[in-house]
Amino acid sequence: MKYKKGDIVIVKFPFINESGKEKQKGRPSLVIYNDQIERRYNDIILTAITSQVPDNIMELELMLEPDKVNGLLKKSLLRLDFIMTVPESLISRKIGQLAIDIIEIAELKIKKSLSMR
Repeated sequence: MKYKKGDIVIVKFPFINESGKEKQKGRPSLVIYNDQIERRYNDIILTAITSQVPDNIMELELMLEPDKVNGLLKKSLLRLDFIMTVPESLISRKIGQLAIDIIEIAELKIKKSLSMR
């Protein structure tokens, strides 16, 4: 499946549980790579989404309200300071799409975090 910028997907994140065993847990993430560019590998650039919402929102974070379009089930925090590249095979499925106006705000924050104009 081809994912595009603005898609909200579920990614299988590896983690180690209390007993020391490796597990995978599905987590929502936002696709932020330019899908119009031909790539050598099937890697996808993502930024994290968490339902752990603090009282104060930092400059590189955006609050996301759940709706039918984005597919989120809970109020969530888009963490634009948590960027990762993962093999496409770690993506389980697409659950939704972020609104264009929020994508534009996210792009500005990502550029700022990377000191790009």
